[in-house]
Amino acid sequence: MKNLIVFILILFLMPQIAHAETKIFSGTVITDSDKVIDGSTFRFKYDESSKKAFVDTPAGGLIVENGACKPNNVFRVCINRANFSYKNITTYVYYYEVDTTIYKLTGSLSSSSKAMLSSLLQNEATEITIAITNPTDFDISNIAFNYNLQNFSAIGAKGCELNGNILGWKGSLQSKYDKTCTATIYSGKEGKYGLSGNLSYFNGYEMEKKTTDSLPITVLPKQLKVSQILDKNIEVKKPFYLNLSLQNMHPSEEINGFSTITLPSHVSLIKETPTFEKSARILKRALILNPNTGVNYSFYLEKSSEGKEPIKLRFNYAIKNINEETENSTFVDVISPEPAIKKPEPEIKQEKQNETADAAIAVSKNETAKSQASQAKDNKTTETKPISESKAEQIIAETLQKPSFIKNILLIGASILAGFVIVLAAVFRMKGKKKDDAMEKLKEELKDNEIK
Repeated sequence: MKNLIVFILILFLMPQIAHAETKIFSGTVITDSDKVIDGSTFRFKYDESSKKAFVDTPAGGLIVENGACKPNNVFRVCINRANFSYKNITTYVYYYEVDTTIYKLTGSLSSSSKAMLSSLLQNEATEITIAITNPTDFDISNIAFNYNLQNFSAIGAKGCELNGNILGWKGSLQSKYDKTCTATIYSGKEGKYGLSGNLSYFNGYEMEKKTTDSLPITVLPKQLKVSQILDKNIEVKKPFYLNLSLQNMHPSEEINGFSTITLPSHVSLIKETPTFEKSARILKRALILNPNTGVNYSFYLEKSSEGKEPIKLRFNYAIKNINEETENSTFVDVISPEPAIKKPEPEIKQEKQNETADAAIAVSKNETAKSQASQAKDNKTTETKPISESKAEQIIAETLQKPSFIKNILLIGASILAGFVIVLAAVFRMKGKKKDDAMEKLKEELKDNEIK
């Protein structure tokens, strides 16, 4: 019994080796042959009578029982099983197939975070602490740490650099050392948040990445809850009630401050409960609410006329030495939006139509005058009757009575038609003139022949 106690004490007093490990090999090897693993050479021998393997590692030799594991300062070797493979008939050496798993012992970092307060009022500050620890027997280098403080503001960072809402640190940690970062944070936005960060480092074998544990923090809503009830269908010269209820939602903190009610010019106070201090149309009363308690205000009012001003409610208070303000406006009149006045559209289309009609009439007049002048000058028997001015005006007037799109098309068509008819008439006149000239010339030649 005494020897057992001594053995337990020795185990308790012996320094414990702390490390992490990374698997670098899992498979079978043949005894008495070199096996290169992760750039290092391993060699195995196996004694079937003792059921033990003799493992030569780059960090020294190990004797490992079949079905067991054993470490040195750098590697941990496990022998899963060993089977006879073959015998060299020349050397009489027995070879075995050994199933083994080899781990490389590495450094590892752990992290923890805590906050002095896990539940905060809006804009209430608390200190957070993040600790990075190297519990292993290996020095760890190339450490990069970033802690995200999204939705929070931070001041007074120590141990880490504060860049915006990111706490950061880079460096290395010796065995059994730690690094601590602290900062004071606060938020003006209610909600439930989980703060965490990213950690990367070289563990002596490879770069390793970790995510720190989440730190839960709750930001409470405004702790003064205001409710109100107002009579419906409020009319002029008829009294009505406005009832207010104030509630302290915090389970352990007192609220104190002032309630201020401002009445509009067209609303008069008949009676209030409890009594308020009055200054013109401004009512004030001290506000003291114990945790989880409330108070009710009742106002008996009368509307003297119609108006657009609201009843203004303002509550200035302090809780845990944090100043807060809540405002609200209550309308006693129904404010209807004014109807929009439709602006008259400028009669651009009609003006364009009139301009087109005037142009068509002018073209018709001009062409008619040219036709009449040409007829008077030539004085010929053959003539073509042009479109008269009254006829052109009649066509245009009839066209303007139709929809605007059709009017424009018909006006353009009428103008083109009138011009085409006038040109055609001129062509016929010219042909008639040439024909008459030919006849006169023929007659003169006949007369000359007769005379001769």
